[in-house]
Amino acid sequence: MYVLMMVLSLVMALMVLRLFSFHRGVYNGSGIKSISGLRALLASIVAFSHFAHYVYSLDHEWIFDKDYFAWLSQGNFFANSGKFGVALFFMISAFLFYRWLDNDKLTTAELTHKLLKSRIRRIVPMFWFSALLIVVIGWFSGDVVADGGMLVDAVRWFLFVGNYHIGSIPTANINAGVEWTLRLEWLLYLSIPLIYLLNRATSNRFKMLLIMGSIGGILVVAVALRLWGSAYTDPRPVLGFATGYLAWHYRDRFLAFRSSGAAASLAILLAVIALFFTSSTFYYLIFLVLLAVVFFIISSGNSLFGLLESKTLMSVGEVSYSLYLIHGIVLYFIKKIPESLIQHNFFFYTLLSTLFFVASFYVARLTYLYVEKPFIRSSHKKKDAANASATI
Repeated sequence: MYVLMMVLSLVMALMVLRLFSFHRGVYNGSGIKSISGLRALLASIVAFSHFAHYVYSLDHEWIFDKDYFAWLSQGNFFANSGKFGVALFFMISAFLFYRWLDNDKLTTAELTHKLLKSRIRRIVPMFWFSALLIVVIGWFSGDVVADGGMLVDAVRWFLFVGNYHIGSIPTANINAGVEWTLRLEWLLYLSIPLIYLLNRATSNRFKMLLIMGSIGGILVVAVALRLWGSAYTDPRPVLGFATGYLAWHYRDRFLAFRSSGAAASLAILLAVIALFFTSSTFYYLIFLVLLAVVFFIISSGNSLFGLLESKTLMSVGEVSYSLYLIHGIVLYFIKKIPESLIQHNFFFYTLLSTLFFVASFYVARLTYLYVEKPFIRSSHKKKDAANASATI
């Protein structure tokens, strides 16, 4: 029922977006189109995983936590959908950023400056804006107790090392607790200059070993955060960094997948199996292997019969970072609908899910255009100016 609800509501939401030309000012046809489309689906699945938790809990007790186990079930869809999106997002990040190590024309200082500047411009403004929204919502909901502790928590949050509260504001109740993945992403970004330095010092002889070793180091830090940190962290998706790097390193070998219908069918089949097969404990490795094959196929440029190259879907992919951070806030307001107005049936839940998707997509579009894009455009203008002066 819930899987059908997600498919129907997402299709209807995309139809609304296409009808009202969602892509204008957002669509970006550069890069690997299949990855842009994939980002849209991943952010949507993560968003729906939180929506499904809400509507399921209206009628049943939520039991799909770390202790839930079934070999193959809809319950695994509830448990896996968020993990599915995060693991593939980590693969995408590694695929896109380990390529920086192939540029041997920069000094370590130049690479560090370029990489960190690009990440700060791309990630920080939207993250800070989402934090401000959380504080404003907490203030109006009466959860704010302004004191020194709140200031310390806010500073920690703005530096990506906070936990699930800003003072007396329970942040996870507002943004669905999604920010934990950014800590692990930052570990990836910060590791690249160190790998670059060591790789140059060893004349490029141990690049793969250095990368895999750094991923092991990130995994150790993630495990420590899970065991002793003050907020939730799942270290297992860090293994997706290795998959993403291998997809980049061996990309020429996967080119045969690009136009293969059989590969597209296999990717769809394995993605469905991954959503419904258990990822409990060490079975997560099977889950990850399934997703690795899916990613090898899609990163080759395979658009899954053209689905991932839809202009509307790619436009949602362009705003996927905003969507990831903002969908929990949209859901927060949906949860404020009086229960007396909620009809407990499939038809109503599907309509509500469609409303959730459409509202989340459009709010993400707004934040992308007015919070993210100005900083991205500024970075691009400086790069174009530098290129022009170099030409002159």
